[in-house]
Amino acid sequence: MCKEFVTDYEFVKVNEHKSHLLMNCTDLEKLCAEMESPFAKEWDKKNNCKDTVYSIQLVA
Repeated sequence: MCKEFVTDYEFVKVNEHKSHLLMNCTDLEKLCAEMESPFAKEWDKKNNCKDTVYSIQLVA
């Protein structure tokens, strides 16, 4: 998924009900569009998934 605008990622399982996905995204607009797609919305609903997205930048 999203191979055209995600260059690297790391999935971290916190516990049975929580995980974090860290990714290097080269196009946030495309990522947002993908997350708003009917497929993604249905998957989130079926899996009780709440997406929280943060954008961070390298400081130094």
